[in-house]
Amino acid sequence: MTTSPGRPLHIVFSFPRGRGHLAPLLPIARQAEAAGHRTALIGAREPVLEQTGFTRLCPRDIQLPSSTDGTGAMRSFDSKRVLQKVEEVFLGTAAYGALIDVHQLLTDWAADILVCSEFDFGAMTAAEEAGVPCVVVTAFATASNSWKDSIRVPIQQLRFAAGLAPDPHLAMLDGALTVVPATASMRPDTDFQGPVMRLRPTPLETTTPHPAAEWFRDGDETLRIYVTLGTEFNTSSGDLFSRLLQAVAELPARILVTTGPWVDPGTIEPGERHGPSRIRVEQYVPQAELMQHADLVVNHGGSGSVVGALHAGVPMVVLPLDADQVPNGDFIEAAGAGAVLIAETATPTEIRTTARHILSTPGYRSAARAIGGQLSSLPTVGEVMTAIEGLPTSSGHQSPAFEVTETMQP
Repeated sequence: MTTSPGRPLHIVFSFPRGRGHLAPLLPIARQAEAAGHRTALIGAREPVLEQTGFTRLCPRDIQLPSSTDGTGAMRSFDSKRVLQKVEEVFLGTAAYGALIDVHQLLTDWAADILVCSEFDFGAMTAAEEAGVPCVVVTAFATASNSWKDSIRVPIQQLRFAAGLAPDPHLAMLDGALTVVPATASMRPDTDFQGPVMRLRPTPLETTTPHPAAEWFRDGDETLRIYVTLGTEFNTSSGDLFSRLLQAVAELPARILVTTGPWVDPGTIEPGERHGPSRIRVEQYVPQAELMQHADLVVNHGGSGSVVGALHAGVPMVVLPLDADQVPNGDFIEAAGAGAVLIAETATPTEIRTTARHILSTPGYRSAARAIGGQLSSLPTVGEVMTAIEGLPTSSGHQSPAFEVTETMQP
């Protein structure tokens, strides 16, 4: 792709850990490349990084809880304190490592803009230290800002290490622009101090449909149920997959289960009496290929799964395992788009009864579709990219509009 007469930007995309923090950045990164900008992606070293297709990759060696095989043991948690673990998970060694690695990339590559996840505190600090404007993309679909008070002291310590002045109001966390892939009913503007731009959910395009997605669409069953526990908390879900499958296998539906990375689909057995014809277990299928055909999603309430289901107007049964999943579940239940069950104690009978009730009550689908309509009306990724191009760059000027005229290698 080529550009003239203006200058293409050098844009660094950074995420602190896991696919849930990378996924919201990818549509913007793809749009940046399509517009002729040069992009670099830096984040945790795991298979998903290489699968993104970006030429300039900067993997960081970060130990992720998800990079252990199997479903492990389910961890108990206090639902009232799930948003108080931000310091434990995203600050400390991980943030200081990002401060060094991202700063080096920003300066060595002469980056103009950094785009990062809302919990990539080391990257934000590195951008300010390097004099590069930062665009923050939210990772939580819902949730209040109560977690911000819990990180005031460690954020100031991180800034001190970078030689930056104190930031008592935590303005750094909003960057020059905050991009929110959620509606105002999910994340209100009052959650942020600076300019906010919404982003319509933008599933990544695939060249060929996944075979499991075609299987899910086909068949004689009248109902379609998609079961997922995401890509990180799947490794601390204990026997929840088995209970979920026992529950939905009794319903007259075609059922697709995705186990996520680190969990072998072969360990999740549908049972002989149900046979392979209407139950299928895969490690990964692009959820956008499934949601448009689903009648119900049974999940853990992760933000990516929740926004994907709501965008498609699909109601949910949510069994939170920690973190943002609790407020996400609360939002879904309050909006009438689904129901929340306790993952640790929910029995197959309880899950099945709840699923059957949602499937037989049209109001749940109507509520999900109403939120889906709101999500579909948000600005496109192209509009968001235009706003990013309009930011003052590290060289002190706004990026000029440019036209494609000559070939530029990424």
